[in-house]
Amino acid sequence: MKGKFANLITSAIFLGFSTTFGSGLDIIDTIVSKEDKLQKKVPKEDIETALNSAHEMNKIIIEAIYRTGVANDERITPADIREINKYILKNYKDEWVILHGDDEENEETGFHLIQKDGAKIKIFGKNAINKVFDGIYHLGFPIVGKRLTNEDGNKNANIKNVALWLNKLLEEDIKNGDLYNPDVEEIKGETGTGLDKVIDIIFNDKGLQLKCSTGDLREAAKSANEMNKILIEAINAIDALEDKKITKDEIFKINRYIVENYGDVWQKLHGNDEEGKETGFHKVVKNGAKTKLFEKNAINKVFDGIYHLGFPIDKKRLTNEDGNRNVPVKKIAEWLTKLLNE
Repeated sequence: MKGKFANLITSAIFLGFSTTFGSGLDIIDTIVSKEDKLQKKVPKEDIETALNSAHEMNKIIIEAIYRTGVANDERITPADIREINKYILKNYKDEWVILHGDDEENEETGFHLIQKDGAKIKIFGKNAINKVFDGIYHLGFPIVGKRLTNEDGNKNANIKNVALWLNKLLEEDIKNGDLYNPDVEEIKGETGTGLDKVIDIIFNDKGLQLKCSTGDLREAAKSANEMNKILIEAINAIDALEDKKITKDEIFKINRYIVENYGDVWQKLHGNDEEGKETGFHKVVKNGAKTKLFEKNAINKVFDGIYHLGFPIDKKRLTNEDGNRNVPVKKIAEWLTKLLNE
């Protein structure tokens, strides 16, 4: 069943009049109506313009969440904030600038007509208008590091805080499945072995959550899943698990099988980080992962090491995508034995 916003998203966005989607973001109307000082200081028509702008930005945010399927797991994460941000910049960049507005040259426009104009009400321990909603409404401006930037290009709200605020404001919408998009399916491990745990690590590692977008995590997870399936195919082809142990000699055979049958495919799946562009599994390599496995960094050492099985072996070590010597064959055999016997 589609969430209640599905039809609204396809039919009501930008029809030329102000409507709301009935989401938790609509609390801004109640807050503004109770801001006595703001109501006295700002002309009624300016308040109406600001709220109309807020309504349109709210609708875009809801659309972004639904289209990207980032709420399908019933939470909004920092990685989801990056994905929402990418969606808005791609589809509504110019509109967002107008809706958010500014206060340059003594002229206020858009939502800025009520920003820093005497609002006092707090939510989540912060000023609702000037901090929380203004912070959220920077979702249509670029992210620098771990912060959204504002209309002037200055660093503003931390993506971790924006994720927290959206989780709280949209709690009921998420809980009720109103933001669930059935057309978006997350990657799941398909080998039925310990190799599949890389998928959970990718999506739940706190370090990756802060530095990668959900789209990047999805690409890395998809690539890892495909390499895992090829790896299991290779292991089965040489009957390497008959004794429930992967030996050094079997690593050489597995490597030969993958290189001969999937060389080019594996290279694309593993990916690289050349010329400032990351691809495949490399979307998550050296991007802040913290999870440990076998007392090593699970992403940067263990799985990246294992995924060099599709590149040539130089004596007793696998080589990486750049042809440099990497993890010893002996260590790969040890890790695979443990993972495949879980």
